[in-house]
Amino acid sequence: MPNLPARLNDARPSRALMKAARLTERSELATYEYLLGSRYQAACDEEDSRALGDVAETALTEEMRVMDNCLARAGNSPAKRELVARMVAMQSNIDIRRIARRFGA
Repeated sequence: MPNLPARLNDARPSRALMKAARLTERSELATYEYLLGSRYQAACDEEDSRALGDVAETALTEEMRVMDNCLARAGNSPAKRELVARMVAMQSNIDIRRIARRFGA
């Protein structure tokens, strides 16, 4: 510990030296705990991002599947195509709200 007060040649350490050693130990422990907390938060954020990406991709894939299948069934009917568009938009809005609730947006 290079920044501690110099030791005298007596058998017991000085109070100042003991206090400095305790403060240094507390400081190192606080720094270590902060580092662990930061790493934990970073890992949680990374997993949340991955999960959000998976959920968004799944929702979009399902919406496109419904749209493709239903548009094929609707044929050339403008009314049916409009109905498909409205239903897919509704499904999309539901998915967006569900994702926002789950991930706190």
